[in-house]
Amino acid sequence: MFMKTNMRMNMRTNFFCTLFLLSLLVTGAMAQRFDPDTRYRIVARGVGGALVDQSMVYNASVYNSTLAYQTDAQLAQSGASPWWYIRRADKGWTLQNASTGRFLEFREYVYSYTWDGQTYSYEDQTFRANPEQLGDSAIWNFDYSDGAFRLNSAASTAWHLGLYVWSNDYGAGVQLQPMLASWKYERYMLDFEIYAEDGTPVSGAGTPGHVFSSLYLNGKSLLRLPENNEYLVTISSKYADSEYDANVTWSGFDEYADYRVQVEGATPTSTGFRIANASCHAAYPFRIVDDMAQTVASGTLRLTTLPIAELRASGINGSAYVKGSFRMQDPDYNGIDTIYTVETKVRGASAQRYPKKAYNVKLREADGVTDCDANLLGLRNTHTWILDAMFVDRIRMRNRVCFDTWNEMDRLPYETNYDRRNGTVGRFVEVFVDGDYRGIYCFTDKINRKLLNLTKVQFGLDSTKVTPRGLLYKGKQWGEDTYLNSVPSGSLSASLTWGNWELEYPDEYPSSDAWVPLRNLINFGRQSDSRFTQNFDQFYYFDNLLNYVMLQLAYNLEDNGMKNMFISTKNIEKAGKRMIFTVWDMDSSLGGLWDGQHNDITADTTYVTRVRPLSRLFSKNMLGFRDSLRLKWHELRETTLAPERLAERLDAYATLLTESGAWAREYALWGDYCNLTENIDDEIQYVKAWYARNIDYLNELLPELPTAIVRLQTEPNASHGIYTLDGRRVEGRSWQDLPHGVYIINGRKVMR
Repeated sequence: MFMKTNMRMNMRTNFFCTLFLLSLLVTGAMAQRFDPDTRYRIVARGVGGALVDQSMVYNASVYNSTLAYQTDAQLAQSGASPWWYIRRADKGWTLQNASTGRFLEFREYVYSYTWDGQTYSYEDQTFRANPEQLGDSAIWNFDYSDGAFRLNSAASTAWHLGLYVWSNDYGAGVQLQPMLASWKYERYMLDFEIYAEDGTPVSGAGTPGHVFSSLYLNGKSLLRLPENNEYLVTISSKYADSEYDANVTWSGFDEYADYRVQVEGATPTSTGFRIANASCHAAYPFRIVDDMAQTVASGTLRLTTLPIAELRASGINGSAYVKGSFRMQDPDYNGIDTIYTVETKVRGASAQRYPKKAYNVKLREADGVTDCDANLLGLRNTHTWILDAMFVDRIRMRNRVCFDTWNEMDRLPYETNYDRRNGTVGRFVEVFVDGDYRGIYCFTDKINRKLLNLTKVQFGLDSTKVTPRGLLYKGKQWGEDTYLNSVPSGSLSASLTWGNWELEYPDEYPSSDAWVPLRNLINFGRQSDSRFTQNFDQFYYFDNLLNYVMLQLAYNLEDNGMKNMFISTKNIEKAGKRMIFTVWDMDSSLGGLWDGQHNDITADTTYVTRVRPLSRLFSKNMLGFRDSLRLKWHELRETTLAPERLAERLDAYATLLTESGAWAREYALWGDYCNLTENIDDEIQYVKAWYARNIDYLNELLPELPTAIVRLQTEPNASHGIYTLDGRRVEGRSWQDLPHGVYIINGRKVMR
């Protein structure tokens, strides 16, 4: 008797549970799921047409940005976009037009006026398409019932997106307008249908692909690749060719708690699944099943050991920063990575015409204005970052290899928070822009005031007088002024540019005073030989110039003869006029040209001899510069500049790009555009062969010094004085204060 009663209770319980689950599906109590990377079409039930943002011109004013509901014929004629991105927000969803980037917004206005001494007021409600997402007015709630959606504003929940159908003796049409749910009139429509771009209708449970926007594996989201139904996730390199234990979690949807991810060939675990011998070259078919073992989504999983950068912003261009969001998925961080508010723009001049764009990214606080410093991928704490596309470089690593070598060769002559580093650091990543896969990038920091530890401007007591101290200039084009041969014509500039130079800092306070040190530097190079050598160390650091010329010749930097170069001084009030060289943008190097073609020329000295001060040092051997260069070459060719060291850098990066699977994706996406080789090692071998030829040439250009020359590090016994090679006596200078070079002491040639 007890067993029969218990069985009846269980059957009754199961019956009511089933009814309850069905009622959830019917009433739409389940949270909606929309894929942030999918475009959707919103149509009123029974009325042909779609919601569009019909404004075709960007304008910051919401009043010049209107919405419309257009038939297919009107859409074809107007060119308006019927497609919208529906993305999760804190209190609901945002609707962003896929073409214009504007957000659907509900606005409620209160108007008042006075007439005949009496004050009147009334309310008005309207829809706008706003270029920015401003609070709750741009957030919408979605309710699903009886096969259709109703959209109400999170700012004023009583008001819905509605469509009014009108007709009279003069014609008929439709118009969008805010409506209350109580308006149950024949021509007032509140019910909308939503379709994904592939034609799939969205139901209360969402289309199959929507669950991916909430799925995380070890805190990392899945991102859709160009290949049909393939998804990429980043994993720590410790999992490569080893066991990959995936902890499955769902973000934002409690009803997913009972969902499971089943991967073909993987072992289910209590928290997810385990793949033995995980490979970035393998494809892992998977499906997502609910608690009834029904498949709700499926696809193919791809793994990468590179970090994944996600950049989202509408209307990214090369002329002005636009607001957006950014997330760097770090495979070595076992959690969901922070999504930052950012400002971004396309970077570069000539590079803007390439199909694969590079980007500047500035991290901001939630207010969208205040700088937000963050240490991403362990590089350094800063708010300014670069996503370098490296589009013309056939191996996608020349600039990175050059910077790695430069950082090993050169150090700033003063202390900084970054180990006196005089160049960038970076990590290779895979990038998605607005959900589209864009391939391999190098994520780097920037050359700026913080990196070089330049002293900030000084404000006067009344804050109106700004005195520049630390200064940073950048050569933007070749010219006599960037060759440090002559100053630009006319008076000093009070703007961010002067001739072919740009003022990188203090860029917020440009003034003619900020350009005086650069003008003095150029004029100094025109002084007589004797004054040039006598006062050299008041304007330059000997070792810094020596390192720059050495790298220029060793790697044949074809696009850095002061263009793509920085010059800086830490503080003109304390460090005086002395300037530091910092290299930049070295894609055109190691046997490659600026357009990606091969360049078999070895050690082109043109890029040294056309820069006036370098030409004097190199061609005339002033201060023993060429002798010092010869000595440095024969030292570094066995260490930092050794062919084995270069091969080590090239091979390490090639292995990273290949074993992560990223190179195969890069080749498939961009191979037809820029002469990539399917096997990156083919191009790596070309670089190694070129460098071997360049070493032979440099051995001839910079032969070893005669054995009669002695190198001294300690103070020598200079009882008869110290002389330069041209016979000029060095007065009042200790040995350690002399710039590096070759001198005559007691009848012997000595290297400092």
